Amino acid sequence: MNITQTLEKWGNSQGVRLPKKVVEAARLRENSRLAVSLRGRSIVLTPINDDGSLETMLAGVTPQAVGGEFNLGTDVGAERID
Repeated sequence: MNITQTLEKWGNSQGVRLPKKVVEAARLRENSRLAVSLRGRSIVLTPINDDGSLETMLAGVTPQAVGGEFNLGTDVGAERID
């Protein structure tokens, strides 16, 4: 599929509209998150496969990744909670 589009000014940015055929062929939907990368002079848009759910966002959070607990020292005032 070869389609020619024009780079247009959108506010302080530049943008290209994706034709419906391209969006459908790539199985995208409105508000899909895309990773933007460069390969030489080619701009590559890659869908980010997440559903936006809390479970998906926290999937990589493990005690090993976070680093575990650490001690801030002894309680010295009203911050103590039992």
